[in-house]
Amino acid sequence: MRRYLPPKPNEPRMSYKSISKGYLGTHETIEQIQRIIYAGIKDFYVRQKAIDILIECGIKPKDYLGEINALFEWVRENVRYTKDPFRVEVLHTARRMLELRAGDCDDITILLGTMLESIGHPIRFVIVGPDVSRPRLFSHIYLEVKYKNTWIPLDATMPFPMGWAPRLFIKKIIPFDRRFSTMNDDLNFQGNKTARDFTPLWLLDLLKALRNQAVPARDPRIKRLVDLLRQREVWGRIPRLQKFLINTWKNGRPKQARPRKLSKIIQLLRFWKILPARRIPQSGGVVKLRPLSPKMARRVVPQTRRAAISRATRLNGNGVDG
Repeated sequence: MRRYLPPKPNEPRMSYKSISKGYLGTHETIEQIQRIIYAGIKDFYVRQKAIDILIECGIKPKDYLGEINALFEWVRENVRYTKDPFRVEVLHTARRMLELRAGDCDDITILLGTMLESIGHPIRFVIVGPDVSRPRLFSHIYLEVKYKNTWIPLDATMPFPMGWAPRLFIKKIIPFDRRFSTMNDDLNFQGNKTARDFTPLWLLDLLKALRNQAVPARDPRIKRLVDLLRQREVWGRIPRLQKFLINTWKNGRPKQARPRKLSKIIQLLRFWKILPARRIPQSGGVVKLRPLSPKMARRVVPQTRRAAISRATRLNGNGVDG
């Protein structure tokens, strides 16, 4: 018997957003997937459904590997792989997937990832591509779940057991960013102070590339950063930064280390509250963006009592105060 009555299906609420093309669009889609999973983790019905599956399968308490396998097999056997509408990317929530029981690799990743996270199993994403000549083209996504110190692949779109992973030429692992838990969908774009602990994945990827990697010409991440600076009304305040971004957009950057340049860019982005401020765990304070350089301390030379009296006599004339 069921221990509860599932909620009645409500009318679907849909939000429409434009997605960039290529590699940047892939990161935007993954950001939305993470937001949906965070919302689903707090959904009681999704957690209760995951627990019911474990009880029906007879999984004993603390059999964590059995829990992972039970949820994986249930999703693989009860959710039909169905493609999205033509040239439209559709992302369903975990609750909607439990009602619909159909979706593509994105939707199956959302459902399985939400149920695993809701009962305490950490996950991460893996995106793969088929063409070596196009290393920034990704066509499939699946999960990896952490069991003890091992990450186990989970691809519920294929009729293979837990641990199987597609052997494709291009592969990239993306961690599950847990900083979405305290923000709404629009806070990052509105500049709300409560979003200061969130950094978009595309910006982190761009800063990593600027540190010691090659940046191609007309990289869409550069244009997106420029648009963000214009939105915050800070574009053009630092001519050197403006010139650097324009030259990078036009000509790209070769693969070389740029620690000083990146450090200055990060300081400016923190000052403009685009990046979160660095915090000190002990005191909880915020580190200043431009710490003052320490001044040279005067060297103190020990002196005898007679030398101190003679020095005071020279300063005060005849040795009389006043």
